[in-house]
Formats: sequence, structure tokens, C-alpha cells
Amino acid sequence: MANKRDGIWQMKRTLPGVGLVRRSLGTRSGERALTLESMVEKLADRGRGDLIRAWMNDDVSLATLAEAYDTGKLHLLSRRLQAKECNLAEAIRQALRAQAADVQDSTLQRYATGLAHFEAFAGSKANVRESLTTDRVTQFKAHRLDTGAKRETVNNDLGAVSVLATFALRQDWIEERPLIKRFPPKVRIRYLESKQVSLYLAALRPAFQTQMLLLVTTGMRLGESEAMRVCDIRFGEDGCRVLLPDSKTAAGLRPVFVPPQTALALKIHVSEHGLTGTGRPFSIRRRSVQAEHTRTCKLVGIEGYTIHDHRHTAAVHLARAGMPLGLLKNQLGHKTIQMTMRYAQFHPDYSDVGKYFAQVEESFGLAPEAVRTIGHSVRSAEVEAER
Repeated sequence: MANKRDGIWQMKRTLPGVGLVRRSLGTRSGERALTLESMVEKLADRGRGDLIRAWMNDDVSLATLAEAYDTGKLHLLSRRLQAKECNLAEAIRQALRAQAADVQDSTLQRYATGLAHFEAFAGSKANVRESLTTDRVTQFKAHRLDTGAKRETVNNDLGAVSVLATFALRQDWIEERPLIKRFPPKVRIRYLESKQVSLYLAALRPAFQTQMLLLVTTGMRLGESEAMRVCDIRFGEDGCRVLLPDSKTAAGLRPVFVPPQTALALKIHVSEHGLTGTGRPFSIRRRSVQAEHTRTCKLVGIEGYTIHDHRHTAAVHLARAGMPLGLLKNQLGHKTIQMTMRYAQFHPDYSDVGKYFAQVEESFGLAPEAVRTIGHSVRSAEVEAER
């Protein structure tokens, strides 16, 4: 039975599986003390000595324990307490395994690289709860900069940490996500002019030409071209459409239009390789594709241009052709129109604005004759004022 000390009720009981429990119940109310003591005894009877010991070791307050007991959330509390001992390396392994089915291999590898840096920073004995705090993530960000990592690389690392934090929160290993502030992305649009595109495509070896032609004319990502299957292609008279998986759309698919000449090259490529059904038109290893791109750029004198920049080339030339930015957004698979607005500077409706002002002046009745009349009236008024 509880007894008082300095007005505060104390518990002193020997419980099965726990032993002697001598702890303050933190209340002056006798009724509340009985309720709390009864709860602790019931936890012991249920074999939840782990939670009682957590209270005795100050890992959890009695008030938190009572709230979890009253709301039927003891299992969640237990998982949070276990997370205090959950090794960060094991958490990373589980998070990557959970992501494997939903992302491209290249994306998964980027997550793994970023989390490897985070684990090295946190230490081999780090646990999840201590590592995934706003302060620690901020320190990691500064640490990566100090090691010479570029801001774009640090952003990738922070993206990987964000994935881990989401997984940890879902597992109830942490109570809230850390605040993760990435660097604002640099607006970098590197693209090829028409003559450079022609030189580039002509210099490619035959095995790579169709895939690169597809990227540079449609804005498709390299990973998307690698993941597409023959059954995803819808050939037609005016080109074709490829249905790509896209989690940002309600249907989970995004149709990408392929222009006629590129569609013909794709159709010939599929036919020559005897591909059908779930066969993948482009199965050459990415390392080999990257090497061919590097070789070709060096051959034709193009510097600082990546395969991903083919996407910019397609977007710039489509914008120049006057494609409405809403349609361009859908073609590229952008999540927001703000991302597509980067290409507005190349669009005639945004760069050639003089015609709109001309229409406004005309609506105001500001024809050349009218402007001359206004000028004459102003000069007359000035002369009259001088008199």
C-alpha cells in the first residue's frame, strides 16, 4: 500500500517479474495514488515489467505511462522505448528495404549513399532517437559542407535522411520528424542548340542512338527510359505515347508523347530486337550508357553537359516552339507548374511581349497620329504657360 512522504504518496511494493518497486507516485491525492498503484500492479500481472522498469529508470514518466494505459496505447509506448536502443544502422537497413519496391535502383542507391554519410557522422553506436533530431540533422548538414561536398550533394543526403525520418516516424521510433532545411536549388538550364543535337546524335554508336534520341526529343528521364516496357508503348500514325509510372498523378501513370520520327526509330528498334510484352527496349547497363555519352560529348566538343540535360534540351526547344506550359508540365511530369516556369524565358508568349503592349496602346487609342496630336497639345500648353 502506498504511504506518504512530505505530503507526496510513495509506492513500495514487490511485484512479480520486477522485484521491489520503491518510487514516488508524484501526487498528493490519495485517490489518484491508489489508481496509479493499481495500474502498476496490473502491468506487472500482464507481464509488462519492461514498462515498469522504464519508469523506474526515468526513461518514461508515470504520467506518460498512465496516459498510454488509459488510451490503450501501451504497445506504441513500448515501441518508442525500444527505439531508444534501436541501432541507427539497423534502422537504415530496414528503411532502404522498405523503399526498394517503390523507387528506381538509381534512386535507392542515392538514398543508400546519403544514409551511409549520415551513419558515419552519427557514429556506429548511434541510435535512432538521438540521431533524428533537428539539431543533429543541422550539424550533419554543416559537417557535409565542411568535408567539401557541394550543396546539390548535401541536398541529396538530406533527402535520404528525410526518407529515413518518415520511416522512423511510421514505425513510432521517433515522436516527430526533425526539421530538415535543404539549400534552395540552383536554376541551371544547360541545353544543346539544334546543330549541336544533330552532331551529338550522329556521333553516337548505333546501339545507343534510339535511346538518346528518345531522351532529347521527349524530355524523358534516363531512368524512365530504362524502366519502360514494350507493353507500355502505344504506337499510332502521329507518333506514339509511352505510359510511364508516376506516383504524382491520380492514375499512377503519365503518358509521354513521342514525335513521329522518334516513334519510328523506336518501332524499328523494338522489331529488330524481337521485343514483346514486358520486354525492355533499353537494357544496356547505365555505366555503359554514361560512358558512351561522355565519349560522344568529347568527340563533338560539348563540355559540362550531362545525360539529364537532354531533358532540358527537349524542354527548351518545346517551349521555343510555343507548347503551352501546362502541356509541357504534363510531358515532363513536373509536380508543380512553378518547376515548368523555368522554361518560360524561352517561350514566345513570355519573351515576345511587345505585341501585347501594342494591343493595349491600340485599345487606348494611342495610334501614331494620336500620339503626335498629344505631343503638339503639350508643346502648345508649354508655350502658352511661358507667355
